[in-house]
Amino acid sequence: MADQPTRRPTDRNKRRQCSIAVVAALLAAIGLLVAPTSSYAADPPPNPTDQQLNDAAAAKNAVSTQVGQLTAQVADLQSKLDQAKADAELAEQKLALALQQLDDAKTAAVNAAANVKAAQSAVDTARARYEDFVRTTYMNSPVTGTAGALLSASDPQALLQHSDYVNYTADHQLDAIDDLDKATVAKSNAESAARAAVVAQQTATTAAQTAQTNAAAAVRSADAQQQQVAATLATQQTALSAAQAQLATLNGERQQYDAYVAEQQRLAAIAAAQAAAQAAAAAAARSAHSSGSSPTVGGTVTVGATNGGSWTSAAGQTAAARALQYLNWPYAWDGGNSGGPTRGVCAGDGAYNDCNVIGFDCSGLAMYAWGPYLSMPHYAASQYSYGHLHPSSSNFQPGDLLFWSSDGTVSGIHHVAIYIGNGNVVQAPESGDIIRVTPWSQVSSGYFGATRPLT
Repeated sequence: MADQPTRRPTDRNKRRQCSIAVVAALLAAIGLLVAPTSSYAADPPPNPTDQQLNDAAAAKNAVSTQVGQLTAQVADLQSKLDQAKADAELAEQKLALALQQLDDAKTAAVNAAANVKAAQSAVDTARARYEDFVRTTYMNSPVTGTAGALLSASDPQALLQHSDYVNYTADHQLDAIDDLDKATVAKSNAESAARAAVVAQQTATTAAQTAQTNAAAAVRSADAQQQQVAATLATQQTALSAAQAQLATLNGERQQYDAYVAEQQRLAAIAAAQAAAQAAAAAAARSAHSSGSSPTVGGTVTVGATNGGSWTSAAGQTAAARALQYLNWPYAWDGGNSGGPTRGVCAGDGAYNDCNVIGFDCSGLAMYAWGPYLSMPHYAASQYSYGHLHPSSSNFQPGDLLFWSSDGTVSGIHHVAIYIGNGNVVQAPESGDIIRVTPWSQVSSGYFGATRPLT
């Protein structure tokens, strides 16, 4: 008997093997989605309310305003205190001058007293001369007039001598009287000048002492006011520190809670993708078994990738979750890329040690967050253009990139952060800092806008 045609079970085996390969590939993809062990506790961390955060911020701002006002007041009082001290020093100088002038006036009074004494001596001398003249005239001229002289003269020559004497004495009589008058006036003037000088300088000295006393009192008053306000400022600064600490504590709790929520969302997304992959694997297996056909499997299966490069909420959640994996990692200038953290670059402006740090800078963290979907440059200003949709703050979605600009232009963009939901972003702030979650409105000044990659 001729041999029967051999049946070809190899075709069915091949189809079965291909189906098994498809299922195996899908199961392998499922294996990639197994969630890593979460570092978060089962119970969520405390989550302060928005009212608590707003109240803490308002309290901090109120105390900060008071501190600013008190600081200005202290500066103003310090200026007034400095002026009061300058006025006091000037008053002291004027008092020193008045005291010196008083000493000079007293010295002048002593000299005036000496002049008075000399004047008195001159008066006494003039009076003596005058009295001597009167006595001599009386003794030598008992008979007055020309007749008396003729009767008493022994001869004509004696008469002439007596006449000369009388003329001489008459002239000197006038001199003596004039000297007496001058000496009396000089004495009176000297006494008056001495008294006036001393009185004037005593008055000036008293005024200078009063001014100096008032200036010293002004210094004490200004100093007391300045110290009082400075003490109040110190108290308010302590209150400000407490308010800042309270706000930081609440913000920290909110950040931890948001990070917890984001992690739970990431784990839920992975679980959902795992369930979808398992369902797809089961469906593929059933289809392959029933039809005997072989689905085409081409390339690597990447679960969660966007369809045709378009944005999906899952892609945004994945980008946010990827960035959150590196919370508390150090900032490294020019560090990080789509593959993960890298060593930074040492540079000026605070980054002098960043070449010894492994971590991310702001744009490096954005590159890593969107690494599975995009290849972006390591430059925040360029990353702004990697999406056509620029959502407003009321429409932010996890994964959106938020940008800050120094001059309100795209070319001035200097910082980027990744939105994670609930008004928060994850960001790499600056050298010496760590990757942290921050309310987006508190990141920096000069907010420019947002970009939704893949749109």
